[in-house]
Amino acid sequence: MSSESEDGVRDDRRIRKVPKVLQLNRLDEVDYYTPKLVSFGPYYHGLEELRVGEELKHEVFTKFFSSRGKDKEFFLREIFKVIDRIRDYCYVGVSKNEYDDQALAEMMLLDTCFAIYLMTLALGHEERMIHLYNYVGLHGLTLVFRDIYLLENQIPLWFIKFLYGIQYGNTEEGWALICDFSIHISAKDSRLKRILRQGEKQPFHLLDAFYRLLVLELENPNEFVAATHRDLELDSAGKRPVKKCQWWPRRKQNPNEFENPKLNCQSRSVTDLKAKGIHFKPSSDCLKDIKFKSYTFYGQLQLPVYLFTVHSKVLFTHMIAFEMTPESGVELTVTFYVSFLKSLIVKSEDVKELREKKILFSSLDYDEQIVEAIKEIDIGGYGMDLMFDDVRRAIENHCSSRSKTWIAELIYTYFRNPWTVTSLLAATFLLCLTFLQTYYTMNPK
Repeated sequence: MSSESEDGVRDDRRIRKVPKVLQLNRLDEVDYYTPKLVSFGPYYHGLEELRVGEELKHEVFTKFFSSRGKDKEFFLREIFKVIDRIRDYCYVGVSKNEYDDQALAEMMLLDTCFAIYLMTLALGHEERMIHLYNYVGLHGLTLVFRDIYLLENQIPLWFIKFLYGIQYGNTEEGWALICDFSIHISAKDSRLKRILRQGEKQPFHLLDAFYRLLVLELENPNEFVAATHRDLELDSAGKRPVKKCQWWPRRKQNPNEFENPKLNCQSRSVTDLKAKGIHFKPSSDCLKDIKFKSYTFYGQLQLPVYLFTVHSKVLFTHMIAFEMTPESGVELTVTFYVSFLKSLIVKSEDVKELREKKILFSSLDYDEQIVEAIKEIDIGGYGMDLMFDDVRRAIENHCSSRSKTWIAELIYTYFRNPWTVTSLLAATFLLCLTFLQTYYTMNPK
């Protein structure tokens, strides 16, 4: 069965569970899939370890949402009108034996009010920020905003709009809040709101919204400036337009092509590529926008701009889980991007190079933290990033060409630091002296 959205579009989406292949991580010491402080929706509701979060939800509702004429009973009467849609078309396996209508409605009320509370808090509501900080402290703030990314910890956006309309009388303002929050969390420009409305269906939940902001291309890209560049005060950022996102689907291959050993593309780090004369340049803020161009004596690899934060590992982990749910209907863009990133970044020097090229930004203290975080992101066993296969092949062809890399290797070997330059000059000077001595010995005046 399928439901219809408010605009009449048939919608088969649900808030799905993390695929089994990724749930194996729960055997590890660190569990990236379970909320640490607060649950949203029925999948983790009632866990003892989330009791503090439940207490906080009740306090938030009483302090910020319950008012004369709009107490809990008022909200519940309105929620009962759509309770079947929540149960049947939003989650998987929420039976009446587990949650009757009253319990499900109360849970959705408290969870959604808390989600609205967090969105307004993140956008600068000082009173709410102080209230939450006093309740859970700085570490708790980090955990709360971590939990809002999780795939199994989502609330349908249509219901957030619905409840916002009940409270404030305007569902469109509820949608504006969702857009502003998504853009704020993902460090995007507010003018990119159109990307959240792209296609027939709006995002189904917040993780879906974050995903779209990272992977979807703009309809008219030349009208925009790369948002992350400008917000992070990049060099000449106000003059650099966003490039249209491109990726090249896999070309038809000769059946015997893979027998050629030259096509066995190696994984090369940023440092290795730099030694081969490959320069790095920011492309746009779309994760699909990876391009490579080979010139006579050097190459140029264009990479998406990304801001790496304390939440990036969890965000990537759950976007990959979102991609791997068959019902999501999306490509494996984030999975292949992270796979590509894993090959590029293997040590802190790689991160440093991308930071200097204004491709990678970070709110973390050390480059090593980014390296470790990227290593720990589970891509579900995908070792090949087919989306960027042509890019890898072009890079390998360039690196395998002696005619294109000999100058770069010469510079990298002898001119990469003052000591090697000094040694080369000294050796050259001694060679010249030896030549002159030999010449005058053989040709005395």
